[in-house]
Amino acid sequence: MIRSAFRRHRAAALTSTALAVVLLTATTAELVARTLLHSRMAAVADQALGKGTAVDIEGSPALLALVDRHIDAVTITNDHAALGRIPGVSVHARLEDLRLTTDRSGTVARTHADVTVPAASLQHMAGTSDGGLPVTAVHLDDQADTVTLDLGQGGLGQATLQPRLQDGRVTLHLADVEILGSPAPPRLVDRIQDTLTTRNGVDYPLGLKATTLDVTATGLAVSLDAGPTRLTGKTRA
Repeated sequence: MIRSAFRRHRAAALTSTALAVVLLTATTAELVARTLLHSRMAAVADQALGKGTAVDIEGSPALLALVDRHIDAVTITNDHAALGRIPGVSVHARLEDLRLTTDRSGTVARTHADVTVPAASLQHMAGTSDGGLPVTAVHLDDQADTVTLDLGQGGLGQATLQPRLQDGRVTLHLADVEILGSPAPPRLVDRIQDTLTTRNGVDYPLGLKATTLDVTATGLAVSLDAGPTRLTGKTRA
């Protein structure tokens, strides 16, 4: 009777040990799979928006997602992203229905992003580097939907811009330029407009196109959307 109890106790102990090993193995496999997926998505996000992008993978367990090569959704966030040639913007994007391929690329069915472009980023975008008057400050008017640039030191001049959506991009159209309260010389107006036109011609990452645009008291609020897009580029995994 004692031996029978001992056998039962030993069987129960072995069963518990085996169960613990199975759980440990499954947990380890899930952690490894999640690390691989996170590394892969982080590399894509860093390539699209720059370093320091936070990644959150949603949906089924990572191990199943890795086996199926399918991710329900990925959220990426970066408060210091580079969107095209515009630095220092805040981006919150959601990628849905991702399909991974064996060559470390993949596809995403749809993407939505909310972007905030602060005044400092607009100043960088509109500033000249060709010997023209430097942009020393930016003022935003959310009532008139305009951006005013201070040109030169001591309020030498001002340029008024109208942000618009054009062909899926945010563009800055020159509405007026004054120097010391008088209309600016045509040569300076042309130079500013050429600078703006050059910097407007930027494609956004992940196939995104700007769909809504608002001028706020502190910057521009932009929504961007994309349909089916291929994810390419080197990854970490």
